Amino acid sequence: MDLGLRESEVGMKAAMENDALNVHGICRQEGSVGLVIFERDDILLRQRPQFADHTLGDIDTEFLAMLQDMRELGVRFGFIWRHTTFPGNRGARIDSARFTQLLDDLLRVSGVSPDFWMETTHSHGPGQPPRWPGASELDVILKLAEWYEVDPTMTVLVRKGDFYHYSAATPAFTEILYPRLNAGGSRDSGRRAALVWLRTKIKHALKLP
Repeated sequence: MDLGLRESEVGMKAAMENDALNVHGICRQEGSVGLVIFERDDILLRQRPQFADHTLGDIDTEFLAMLQDMRELGVRFGFIWRHTTFPGNRGARIDSARFTQLLDDLLRVSGVSPDFWMETTHSHGPGQPPRWPGASELDVILKLAEWYEVDPTMTVLVRKGDFYHYSAATPAFTEILYPRLNAGGSRDSGRRAALVWLRTKIKHALKLP
């Protein structure tokens, strides 16, 4: 086993036990049913212009209301986001950690404290073995399922996009594409309908009534 991966696993286990924050994320135990992994950007945080930084004002309050329903059902959920700055830019990573802590504090006050926040990358660099943090999205999904001892069939990934990322050859978690709003009609009513649809899809995937 790669030494870096082993050290990272030990560190993340400790984080789960201690509700700890580092520059890459937070893990804790809140829910107990399944595992729902949301992309943070463009779902919890409203879409921003390219290269614009997210702020706390970008939080989608209607989405928070859906998370409150998930929490009442005991669903285990959290957020992932992609690391987008140059790997050597430690200052940017610290800023990201502080922003994550602010988001976490706000959601905690709202009664929807996530089980985890975790950073991913698009892929490994040439010759790099899988490591944590700095793992690909798929590595993160499978590792979260392993740490929380959740069967892949009870794991759900919710992401924005027009196409599925994972094929039938991928371990059997459910991938849900967050619906885009139609140009016509009321944006608010479309938003509410999309969230009702999403909640129903998640409950069905987790075999909840």
